[in-house]
Amino acid sequence: MRLLYLLSLFCLLSWPVWGQLRITPTEVKREVKLGANDLGYEETFKFVVTNTSTQLLRLRWDREVNFAPYGWETYVCDKEASYPYYVSSNVDPILGINLPVELAPGESFDFYVTIQPFNRTGQCSIRLAFRAVDVPEKVLAAADIRFTVIDSRDSARLRAGNGRPIIFPNPVSDRFFVDNMPEDLARLEIYNTLGRRVRKFEDPMPGDSFGVTDLPQGVYLVSLIDKDGKTLRTLRLLKREFRP
Repeated sequence: MRLLYLLSLFCLLSWPVWGQLRITPTEVKREVKLGANDLGYEETFKFVVTNTSTQLLRLRWDREVNFAPYGWETYVCDKEASYPYYVSSNVDPILGINLPVELAPGESFDFYVTIQPFNRTGQCSIRLAFRAVDVPEKVLAAADIRFTVIDSRDSARLRAGNGRPIIFPNPVSDRFFVDNMPEDLARLEIYNTLGRRVRKFEDPMPGDSFGVTDLPQGVYLVSLIDKDGKTLRTLRLLKREFRP
């Protein structure tokens, strides 16, 4: 009984320290259209991180890139420093970085993420995770970024599609989108010219991108399928390798 009491007391005292960090917003989705002259364009995302506990927090952050087009670069700035694109955490023994962010109770700081697409279309998905330095296995707060860059020429072509499903960019080197998805779309399947299915994506949503980076160059068919297994439409996709 005494052991149970001590364990309960420990959990109660620990909760204000390790459970009280807030980040706003927790999710950002943004889409931009770029033209041929927008090579230097960059997009910045601002987050506010607040210590809502009653004790000092020493924080590490980790920038986890789920996917991004080849050549895109991401930079982070916290209250201590601004970091180059190859740094993914403010605590990284391999790079010799040890700059935890200290936050007093009630204190906030602005956290900035800047993405430079270098005028290349595509989509990236990034997760920002904040942890206490001495308890790195527990995420205290997190936020997600989904950033999409569309070629202005594709935008004009989509407007001319009269509401029909269209794949873009096409040709594609890494990830593609489907504009004007049918409302009852439940699954997206990709087939090669031999009729073999090489990809399947369940429950696609408008704005999602679909990865084909490791598929060989060539022509593919993309089937849009409803929940009953009926093919609503089949679209042609051309996969090409990206050449910088």
